Amino acid sequence: MSRRLIAHVHVDGVAYGPDDKIPASVLRRIGDHAFADHDQDDDADSGDGDQDDGGDGSGGVEAPPRSGRGSGVEAWREFAEQHDIEVPAGATRDDIIAACEAAELVEREE
Repeated sequence: MSRRLIAHVHVDGVAYGPDDKIPASVLRRIGDHAFADHDQDDDADSGDGDQDDGGDGSGGVEAPPRSGRGSGVEAWREFAEQHDIEVPAGATRDDIIAACEAAELVEREE
């Protein structure tokens, strides 16, 4: 999914423009209102115009936990697919987490 900015934005002192390739870690920090594919009528219809997206720019989809309840392969597969990460049928949970880390959807654990 490629998104195009409607104007220049600054993130951590770096300027990004409509024709720039923006890293996934930066894309998550830019609000939907800054992109050309944003339907501006959505804000008018929502009442106050504030939308809770979970604060991470992922559209409210939070990454599953890495251990315990809700940390299984299916939870991680669903999360990856919601972010357009292709997951092979036989991928393990660790494979999927690694793909999400590579796409900068989640922080690498040390």
